[in-house]
Amino acid sequence: MRQKPSGIVTLITDFGLSGEYVGALKGAILRVNPRCQIVDITHQIDPQNILQASFVLQKCYSYYPPGTVHGVVVDPGVGTRRRAAVVEKDKYFFVGPDNGVFSGLLSAGGEIRAREIIRKEYFFTPLSDTFHGRDVFAPVAGHLSLGLDPAKLGPGVKNLVRIDFPDPRRGKGHLVARILWADSFGNLITNVTRDEYGRKLESPFQIRGKGWIIDRLSRTYGEGKPGQPLALFGSGGLLEISVNLGNARKTLELDPGNSITIQFGREKI
Repeated sequence: MRQKPSGIVTLITDFGLSGEYVGALKGAILRVNPRCQIVDITHQIDPQNILQASFVLQKCYSYYPPGTVHGVVVDPGVGTRRRAAVVEKDKYFFVGPDNGVFSGLLSAGGEIRAREIIRKEYFFTPLSDTFHGRDVFAPVAGHLSLGLDPAKLGPGVKNLVRIDFPDPRRGKGHLVARILWADSFGNLITNVTRDEYGRKLESPFQIRGKGWIIDRLSRTYGEGKPGQPLALFGSGGLLEISVNLGNARKTLELDPGNSITIQFGREKI
């Protein structure tokens, strides 16, 4: 039995909060379904950061009622030969470019059904070469929120594009982690997962920078003194570098793409 729509469409984009893009996206959804409830998950994904969009989607989608349509528009290849896709998983619908934004869903396992979106009668015309969010994904999301059968959008797809989560580099007695992105508080999100390294970080370690050192794992952002750097696993299960009552990105002068080294004495991890 096909999942009954919830009437909710969520949005994850890298459009930011200026310009007409978010407004046009929402208008396109409402033009198809004027009664749709639109929820902004975020429009502040780092520009073209497909991995970040995939992570946010994976961590958010299941908190919504079954039948919700999740729209993800982080699409640096818009207008090229990359596919547009609709995905069904866990009684939810997902719409976006097939460029890796669904990687988190794929890595979590479970049954996934995907289709390429090719039926142009569900698009807006004239179709822009540079704004498929407005002209393809938004109207399709609107139709899905009204109960459209995804099978009407196009043929099945079995090989969705997948981006592997980058692993830290293991060395003799140390781990080299990468800063993936910074959140709105300036907390630095790394590629060190709680599942794989949580127990290891309960043993003595050090992370050093210019004039600062972290030598223990914290549980909350409020531990230590104001202005003191700390490391903790955030709600998303990734190791974060933070500053108590401060902005780690600015204070520690670290940016996405930079590396940090976690030193573990002499033991090889």
